[in-house]
Amino acid sequence: MVKKIIPITIIALLLFACSNKKQPANNNAMPGMKIPARAAGGDSAAKQDGMANMPGMAKANDTANNDLKLSDQQIQLGNIQTDTVNIGMLGDKIVLTATLNIDEKKTTSVSARVMGRIEKLYFKNSGDYVKKGDNLYDLYSEDLNNAKQELILALQQKNTLDNTVIDFNQLIQSAKYKLLLWGMSDSQIDELVKTKKTTPITTFYSNASGYITMLEVKEGDYTMEGST
Repeated sequence: MVKKIIPITIIALLLFACSNKKQPANNNAMPGMKIPARAAGGDSAAKQDGMANMPGMAKANDTANNDLKLSDQQIQLGNIQTDTVNIGMLGDKIVLTATLNIDEKKTTSVSARVMGRIEKLYFKNSGDYVKKGDNLYDLYSEDLNNAKQELILALQQKNTLDNTVIDFNQLIQSAKYKLLLWGMSDSQIDELVKTKKTTPITTFYSNASGYITMLEVKEGDYTMEGST
């Protein structure tokens, strides 16, 4: 049997010759189809025009200075807000440096009218609000207790010795007036006249409404007549 041997060099030359054939400008062009000529950069310009014509897109060169324009949909999606530039404060709060002064015309001082010991304070902090008629403090005072006893004694003597030359009505009014000067209220005195019973502790009430700005005493302190 005789085998034919083809030189490898001839096959290599044939393959090389086939690969050197010129390819057409457009592989997808069919015979007889005309391919339009393109200018430099024409492909990218056409793509930009096509994207600009899509919904929601805006052309960047619509104005002379190439400002970027956004559509209403883009402004809404981006949560963009505009406002006029003017002079004003940032935010809705204004911080001011000042000094607060108390209106002295509306200030009321509570002074002790009789010497005694503070048994209880009903308001113990500065800044507490006190209404007119609220309990302020309980006071133990021997002088005040003696004045109460004088009123009760005058009432008892009037009932038993009313026909004497002594004017017990005047004694009773004098005892009431002393208690009023020492800070007891009319209702407290009326209760004392009605019950004819006295207690060692006397409660004092506020004669005005307001905030406590100064508190100079504590429970257990002794107060002198006229002290705040």
